[in-house]
Amino acid sequence: MAVFDKKPANVQAVIGELIRRFNDNSKRLRLVEQKMSGSESTLSNIDQSVVEQFKQAKLSTDKLNAKIDELANRVSKIEDDTRKLSKQMERASTKTELREIQGFIDLINPIKSQFVTISEVRKMLEDFKKQA
Repeated sequence: MAVFDKKPANVQAVIGELIRRFNDNSKRLRLVEQKMSGSESTLSNIDQSVVEQFKQAKLSTDKLNAKIDELANRVSKIEDDTRKLSKQMERASTKTELREIQGFIDLINPIKSQFVTISEVRKMLEDFKKQA
């Protein structure tokens, strides 16, 4: 057993090198873990940001859809009103018809018309007989 108690210097050097490499690998592994943790955190933040932006986009889309529906209703109402006005315009009198009506009213309007009384007619007949 005395043979196993002695460690050659070469084995000591190999063990020392293995320990150094193990420690280096442990440091590298910790650095990689830290970088992964930072990447996961960044990815999580990006994910939350995308979700929030998606919610905002959905709200904006909903508002736009509501406005579009409102505008569609208003356009429909305007079209209905336009049809009603068109029908009323078809039933309305034209300028020519109004002038004809005005002419008839002027013809029978006692304020503008000149009527003759019976006594005036008798006098005009007497004057006519005298001239003839």
